[in-house]
Amino acid sequence: MTDTARQAAAIHQLVLTPLSDRSWRLCDRNVERGDAARLVAYVELLDTGTYEAVWIALGLGTAHYDSLEALFHAAVELLDHPRSMRAYKPDPIPHRPPARG
Repeated sequence: MTDTARQAAAIHQLVLTPLSDRSWRLCDRNVERGDAARLVAYVELLDTGTYEAVWIALGLGTAHYDSLEALFHAAVELLDHPRSMRAYKPDPIPHRPPARG
């Protein structure tokens, strides 16, 4: 299978479920219903005309895309390589000593 054919097949495993006129859930059909891993991202059409994806399954935060096609291609890449995306150590959270009073 060529890379183009593989990516086309992978895109067809993804589905947008509408939440409102401008927001959707991006789900993976290869994951059983009821499994939390089925939810890949929340997607919203912004006033700027770009799409914002909040990557739930991958824990990568948010990203912006010029089109739904670009978003779907990014989702396929992220789902194909989840380990390499998670390999980075998160930034430490600064801690402060408790307040004394």
